[in-house]
Amino acid sequence: MADPALSRFGIGRPNPALFGPGRIAQLGEGLRGLGARRVLLASDAGLRAAGLVDRVADLIKGADFPVEVFAGVPPSPREAEVEAIHALWQDSGCDAIVALGGGSTIDAVKGACLRHFTGRSLDSLFDDGIQETPRQPLRFVAAPTTSGTGSETTLGAVLKTPRRKLVLRSEHLRPALTILGPELVASHPPRATAATGLDVLMHAIGVLTSNRPHPIGDMVGAESMRRACAHLVLAVANGQDLAARSEVMLASYLADHGITLKGLDAIHGLSTPVESLADCTHADSLGVIFPHVMRFNMPAAAARYAWIAHMIGAAEAGATEDEAALALVAHLTALRDRFGMPDRLSALGVERSMIPELARQAQLSAATRGNPRPLDTADAAALYERMI
Repeated sequence: MADPALSRFGIGRPNPALFGPGRIAQLGEGLRGLGARRVLLASDAGLRAAGLVDRVADLIKGADFPVEVFAGVPPSPREAEVEAIHALWQDSGCDAIVALGGGSTIDAVKGACLRHFTGRSLDSLFDDGIQETPRQPLRFVAAPTTSGTGSETTLGAVLKTPRRKLVLRSEHLRPALTILGPELVASHPPRATAATGLDVLMHAIGVLTSNRPHPIGDMVGAESMRRACAHLVLAVANGQDLAARSEVMLASYLADHGITLKGLDAIHGLSTPVESLADCTHADSLGVIFPHVMRFNMPAAAARYAWIAHMIGAAEAGATEDEAALALVAHLTALRDRFGMPDRLSALGVERSMIPELARQAQLSAATRGNPRPLDTADAAALYERMI
């Protein structure tokens, strides 16, 4: 049953956000409050074809702002799209930017924001760190049209350069305003809803098992897990169920607030290298990886997995700790299989020859270092071998 109080409300921390049906109508008011004068709207070709880009552009124009549109963000944003957004931003004289789309669009805009205030390449930012601060306010608004990545909440951006897939983090990458409207995700097809929903679940699992203690992180992670497990299947079955959409959207937002407080585990730590070397989606990579990492983590995380299993009703009341923990793995695996996701890395184009590089890259991830059980290069290589 959906939460009857889950309708329209505002959030002040970690960044200002407006939640609820119809909130996108307040975009112009929000831009005015940020001091915007000319707006760049970034999105993707699918949302343009669906008419949503024109609808939001009209809202911006209706609030008396000139607007430029870039609708070329692909599912896995590359440096080329970041550079294109950055160039249009500079050439058009825009002083505000709106990311309308899923995590790919929001991350691409974050990359453009980094280029805007650092002047350095993405690889340089990853190799040497980000010390710069914006000289002028970043009037960055996010309007997510998926519920999963949570990029509208976090400090990070996942981007791909010709050298690698990388995660860039800066305290300046949170949007100045986020608009969370469940009707914006209502047209998201079932397979895509399932994929982004799996990401929510893996974020919540990662937050709840990360080795970085934070009680508030645990609270939001647990609430995210509870809401997502109760409503994701409903949202996949009927995209027009705005109550279910609202629940999953809030679950995504909460999980990613938890990431800021606690970080993630090796499920994500092992996923990024796969996406760097193979042309696959984030969800498909996660779907293959999570059962193996969870089983590896049993000596250190069985108690927490068991607690989660009982919270979401995946384990019998009288189950032992190990039985309940394994029931959680089985429950999530069955959900993945129900959604038709792959179960082997070979299906994603990963070959055994890639394993040494995958294992090496996994050690570079803060998520791997946050795993509840230490996981070194040899452990990562053994896990990847089992996943092939």
